[in-house]
Amino acid sequence: MRQYEFEISNRRTKRIEHARATARTAAIARAQIVLMYGAQFDVMTLCSDINPPHHTLGEIDCSGFIETESAWLFDQANQIEKDKTCKTA
Repeated sequence: MRQYEFEISNRRTKRIEHARATARTAAIARAQIVLMYGAQFDVMTLCSDINPPHHTLGEIDCSGFIETESAWLFDQANQIEKDKTCKTA
């Protein structure tokens, strides 16, 4: 379990922020961040930092995420990102 940090960019203001999630993999952490912030922010594809779990307050805690739900998680994240692409194009 690691804490993955991703840069996120506000679509309206272009301001760069950081979001963190503790998860088994960077892909799960990123998808959870997209679910939480994807309607307003673009989430970078690669993580910008990796830390021990629960290193920084304000993270999304995905440590209890059930791996068998990964297909649903990635599908939901892909839908959010696809929807924002259609709206901003």
